[in-house]
Amino acid sequence: MTQTSTDRPTAILISPAMAVPARVYRRLTEALTGYGLDVRVVARRGVEEGTTPPSHTADWSYEDEAADLADAIAGTRADVPGARVVVVGHSLGAQLAAMVAQSSDHTPDGIVAVGASVPAVRHYGLRGLALGAIAVAVGPVSGAVGHWPRQGFGGPTARTLMRQWARMVLTGRAPFALDGSIETPTLAIRLDDDEIVTDGAASAFDAAFSPESITHWRYDDARCPAGGNTTHIGWVRTPDVVAQRIAEWWDSQATGARAATEADAQRRPG
Repeated sequence: MTQTSTDRPTAILISPAMAVPARVYRRLTEALTGYGLDVRVVARRGVEEGTTPPSHTADWSYEDEAADLADAIAGTRADVPGARVVVVGHSLGAQLAAMVAQSSDHTPDGIVAVGASVPAVRHYGLRGLALGAIAVAVGPVSGAVGHWPRQGFGGPTARTLMRQWARMVLTGRAPFALDGSIETPTLAIRLDDDEIVTDGAASAFDAAFSPESITHWRYDDARCPAGGNTTHIGWVRTPDVVAQRIAEWWDSQATGARAATEADAQRRPG
């Protein structure tokens, strides 16, 4: 795919997983840039050097991080006039993309959800016992420390956001509605060896999207290059296959949109 596949340019915003720094997505950024795309990473709060880490006095929520993503979409559209903005959300980043699509004036033009889930314990069988234990510990630990510490799963993370995550784990209530209301074109990428996301947890996330809007693709070991893997974080080390699938999917979306526009113009009385 190249920018010539559509009359409008495409900008990609990578929304990272919980507590994952922007540098982890360097190879993905390079791979997507190779398709002629403007690629940027929306860094997680408190993770990058120079940002304020979470603490007793520095706290934030899912809603705050979703607002950061919405601002990044608006800023990209201002920087690249006429651009279609696609959010590539990884794990937490995909959850934030869903929130923005439901509640913001800056809905993206496309969403790619990689390793996305609603990680409720009921989707994990016996594995849910360990996950539930982590969720139960979030309240007292984050209260004592002021945040969820680096030594814990997904740390360091602000206590309010982590408590919202824990509530989702224990109850299945996500910080976005699971009502099929998102109609943004979406590519849901399931990682075959994902040690964090089960098929049930992934399907629960998909419930936020209208069935007509979502395309599913499973990245399995047969597609994975030598030396790579399809685990929750490991896929970003050799991301070329994923980048190609994203580019092909978006090219098909842009081509379809252009064809629909042309067909509509032909139907109009001249």
